Amino acid sequence: MVAPSVRVPDTLGQTLHQLALADGLAKKGIEVTLLCRYDKDKVDVSRFNSNLNFITIVNPGIPFERIIFTRHAYQKVKSEISKGNFDIVHDRGYIFAGSGVKAASEMGIKSILQVDDNWMRSELSATKIAKLWPYNKSAIHSCRQQIELADGGFTVSSILRDQISEWNSKAKNFSVIQNGYEDDLFNLKSKPLGIKAKLGIKGKMAVFVGALGPWHGTDELVEIAQSNLSIDVVVAGGGYGHNLPKLSNLHHIGRLERDEVPALLLEADIGLAPYPNIDYGFSPLKIYEYMGCKLPVIATLLPSVKEATQGHALLVRPGQMSDAIAKILPNKKLLEDMADSAYTFATQQRTWAQTIEKTVLLYEGIL
Repeated sequence: MVAPSVRVPDTLGQTLHQLALADGLAKKGIEVTLLCRYDKDKVDVSRFNSNLNFITIVNPGIPFERIIFTRHAYQKVKSEISKGNFDIVHDRGYIFAGSGVKAASEMGIKSILQVDDNWMRSELSATKIAKLWPYNKSAIHSCRQQIELADGGFTVSSILRDQISEWNSKAKNFSVIQNGYEDDLFNLKSKPLGIKAKLGIKGKMAVFVGALGPWHGTDELVEIAQSNLSIDVVVAGGGYGHNLPKLSNLHHIGRLERDEVPALLLEADIGLAPYPNIDYGFSPLKIYEYMGCKLPVIATLLPSVKEATQGHALLVRPGQMSDAIAKILPNKKLLEDMADSAYTFATQQRTWAQTIEKTVLLYEGIL
């Protein structure tokens, strides 16, 4: 499994996703070698299945490091294939990536390409350079080439599959495999974190867990707090340079340890998932984690979010989340029904077990 953009350890969704997928496959009896930016001194390998092995690649930590670690990953993949008995290369793609599918193609090994979001849209939101013609043209070529080299692949939503098929029509034949969530961690068994007592919260509490980056609609969190003084909004996650204003009912508690997140969710009354009005075609991991802790979820109405939640979350248009909360907050029965519906849906259809089964079937079909 080739994932050079992934750092281990890290709290970003891409790391949590890739580790859960790799470890889940290992638990199914598949021997998995994961190439990533792995720091062996900071990871307790005993928490992973013994069938999962890590191989580290360089982690430069400098501008344009992607060029360096992608090239190193390509060399590592070729080296590992030459000395190991591998059946398939699973490559987690990104712009200017493709080290896994390229090496596999050259060495006669089957490969699949994993696409988690619309790389071009993500790139445009992250850097102004992506708008420049030479960069943009090269980036699209990279997207097209990765799909071309792969023997098959999957996207995390049908929306995303449609989007990337514009790069290369071969992607129309990709499978759709939604993300899952860790139901052994995000469940009703955790002891509450005690954040309400610590912050002096007496009433309802809405929670947002995630990085305050451009891919989240964090301005709406501020609007919710400003317009709904009867509810406290708790934000857990890194800042990415985004400083929230000081409001008496808006609390930015920073990053939590992974096992502390469900303890926070169990204290909350509502789970928030605001996004900008740009659909990256993603599968919203945070929403499934909210649902697994039996939270009613309010999220932004985007086609991929609608596909992911299947009617088990309240979806509102960008900028309307604050008004929606004001309307549903007094309705205890509605909130309970939303929580029950979300929990049943997530535990039956959005765990990693379902994701792993579909991934194994994809492997078998390619082989």
